[in-house]
Amino acid sequence: MTSANQHGRASHIGQLIGEAFENVVIKFIKHYLKKKHPEFAILGPGHGKKLLTLEMPGGIKRQLDSVIVSIDSDDPVALLETKWLKDGRHWSDKGAWILQLREVRHNYPTVRGAAAILAGHWNEGVRVLLRNQGGGIDMILVATDDEIYHSLQPYLDQYLGSNSFTLDAKQIRFRLPEKHVDEFDDFLIDLRNSGQLHKLAKTWLNFEREIESGKSIKGKTLIQISLDNLLEPLPTELPISQYAVTFEIKTGNLIYKTFNDLEDMLDFINQTARDPEKIREIISPKKRSGKVSEQMGFYDTEEDDDDW
Repeated sequence: MTSANQHGRASHIGQLIGEAFENVVIKFIKHYLKKKHPEFAILGPGHGKKLLTLEMPGGIKRQLDSVIVSIDSDDPVALLETKWLKDGRHWSDKGAWILQLREVRHNYPTVRGAAAILAGHWNEGVRVLLRNQGGGIDMILVATDDEIYHSLQPYLDQYLGSNSFTLDAKQIRFRLPEKHVDEFDDFLIDLRNSGQLHKLAKTWLNFEREIESGKSIKGKTLIQISLDNLLEPLPTELPISQYAVTFEIKTGNLIYKTFNDLEDMLDFINQTARDPEKIREIISPKKRSGKVSEQMGFYDTEEDDDDW
């Protein structure tokens, strides 16, 4: 088999696991909303115009996996994504949507927040980074890659018999040995077609996760808690926690500033918006005492060779 075909089947393995995970999460959420939050509904990718579109770097557009709306409105209330990650090499593209959620919330004031429901090799550092950069997105790790492969192992052993092999998460993060790619892909296809993969994926929501208090809690319970927080009724009083103002200058510069006090923000607007010199001062590079050539990391231009 060519390397291209090998790569295609290896990618298909991740696709099968990711789809199984996504399907059980969405079905679980639908069931929970119907039971606990009947005034809301989750819209899947098939609802076309009701999906939100994110503007990704490079002009690429992509749609969110799932959006929660009120049953009597098309306006989004909460954003959800499910992501399976085989290895750390792909966290940037699979997590890139999280970094765009601030813009979504700017355009849709009805959005209260978002939750990323994760499975696979999402280490804590990546989750903290995405949570902070994404503006407080609820990052829920339901199952690790090791737990998922361990759950698949008995089924693989039964399928291959004496020809079975060990699903080693650390090894698979780097690369599944080529000699096992075809048989593992065939195994997952048959497991999916028989309905067993879906049944097994439901158990992935039952893995115990340790929370800050030191207690253990099931992944599906973390999903329920996140939904409860996102969909709780709006309070009578809606205090503003922070004010923000953005000036877009025709030169391409942006002046963005946050305030805890309304009067401080109004003073800044009044003192800055109509003062071109104040704006020029803010967007102009500040003078420094040393020359560029004296700063560490810059080349000595006196030794440049002009013969290019």
